[in-house]
Amino acid sequence: MRMLEGVRVIDVTMWAFCPAAGAVLAEWGADVIHVENAKSPDPARLFFGQGSLEPDGAHFIFKHYNRGKRGIALDLASEGGREALYDLVCEADVFLTSFLPKTRKKLGFDVDDLRRINPRLIYAKGTGAGPLGPESERGGYDSVSFWARSSLASSAMRFGELTEPPAPAGHGDGISGLVFAGGIAAALYGRERSGEAAVVDSSLLGTAAWYNGPAIISSIKDPSAPFGAKVPRESTSWTQLTYTTSDHRFIALTFLGDFQDEFVDLCGLLDREDLLDDPRFATSEDRGANSTALSQILDEVFATKTFAEWKPILLKSKGVWGPVQNTDEMYFDPQVQANRMIRTFPDASGTQTFVMPPIMFNEDSGPGNRAPDFGEHTDEILRDVCGYDQARISTLRSVGDIA
Repeated sequence: MRMLEGVRVIDVTMWAFCPAAGAVLAEWGADVIHVENAKSPDPARLFFGQGSLEPDGAHFIFKHYNRGKRGIALDLASEGGREALYDLVCEADVFLTSFLPKTRKKLGFDVDDLRRINPRLIYAKGTGAGPLGPESERGGYDSVSFWARSSLASSAMRFGELTEPPAPAGHGDGISGLVFAGGIAAALYGRERSGEAAVVDSSLLGTAAWYNGPAIISSIKDPSAPFGAKVPRESTSWTQLTYTTSDHRFIALTFLGDFQDEFVDLCGLLDREDLLDDPRFATSEDRGANSTALSQILDEVFATKTFAEWKPILLKSKGVWGPVQNTDEMYFDPQVQANRMIRTFPDASGTQTFVMPPIMFNEDSGPGNRAPDFGEHTDEILRDVCGYDQARISTLRSVGDIA
């Protein structure tokens, strides 16, 4: 089901965070038109020389975050290119951008510029650290704004006890784009209810703060023991530990609540029903009081079989568990395949693997369309959306206003 069918989004974005929001909206059925500079393509398409402008030559990062969109190439610094953008905005519901205030004003597509053309336009802008404050006009990237500055790097590496610089990580663009898309969808709903077109702001830093909220809140309440901080194994409940298999892989258990039926079931699966007769483990309270002893026994049990041997055994468990998998194994995970979370589609070079947005409508994860080639739909969009004839399109191309 295409939940946003009939919604048109003009996507003037680069790199990953804001393009990811557009990709999610496209998966949900919106007509998303990705605008690139006719003279300087989205840098994610080329990704430091690893991609090209040839058909299907874009880097996989660009393909991942621009799926399902149509592509147009306009020189927004030229009169013809800017006029074409305004004509697109006239017919749009949403304008999505990653550009900073100075550039938006200089090129004439800031909020007030476009609202004069289309008062019903929802204007969505994504930034590194938010639209207010002393750094509101500075850029931001995933590894800095989402990972480093937000406290996530510190949280992942023992909450402030960093003894060496944290490795850069690029995990925030996708989740931040998903959150941003949700905000845009809410604004569309609000406009239908009230008639008011909102300005939507989202940021990498704000998304990371929400993501790491429990740790941030708990550190304010008690800086000595923030939520989720690494603690000695003997101080952690047996119900929330990771156990090592005979081939040095890991099985994570999370038996929150320590319910009796789940413990009985686990003992049966582990072929250790004798633990049920041990007074140290008779009840949840007893197991809590003797958690270290129980976890040591479980360490010995899990060390008797390989990772591959434990997985089918634990598949029958009433409690929650999970294999600690690598990225290669994720593709073949039966749950991932059953829910079509990762899919492979044919393309000109063979196949392209996509990870789908984690929202399903009627148990359908979406079509998974490919990303556009550079300027692939320029003529089509100008003709069908803006009403330009071929002579005008040819003139714009001849002077470099479009590509």
